[in-house]
Amino acid sequence: MKDQADDNVTGTIELSGALLHLKWVPGAVVTERDAKALMKKARELSAGRTLPLLVEMTGLAWIDQGALKAFAGPWPVTRAAVVGTSPVDQTLAGFYTGRHKPVHPTRFFISMEEAMAWLTEDTPEQ
Repeated sequence: MKDQADDNVTGTIELSGALLHLKWVPGAVVTERDAKALMKKARELSAGRTLPLLVEMTGLAWIDQGALKAFAGPWPVTRAAVVGTSPVDQTLAGFYTGRHKPVHPTRFFISMEEAMAWLTEDTPEQ
């Protein structure tokens, strides 16, 4: 039986090699329900492993406080690279890291290549 919480979730998360990849559609409005559903899917995809997370947030319209708080909590992520292209993207990412203090290292990038390099750096086993 399909979980009703998975229906109509803003954003997608998938396993891409050895990392989780979260994408938002342009104009997305992200709620706490969306965050919790995506985090649940990330736990399923990671199958007990802790993986880096690539977040493409270009064009995100809004993310509510409940979603920000949920994303800052524990989930199977070693570190998160947030990639955006606009000053609004950077402002949202800065607010998230400054106010919500994610439990995993989180950085904003305007370059996908730089984000991937940071995500794949050697890090101590966790």
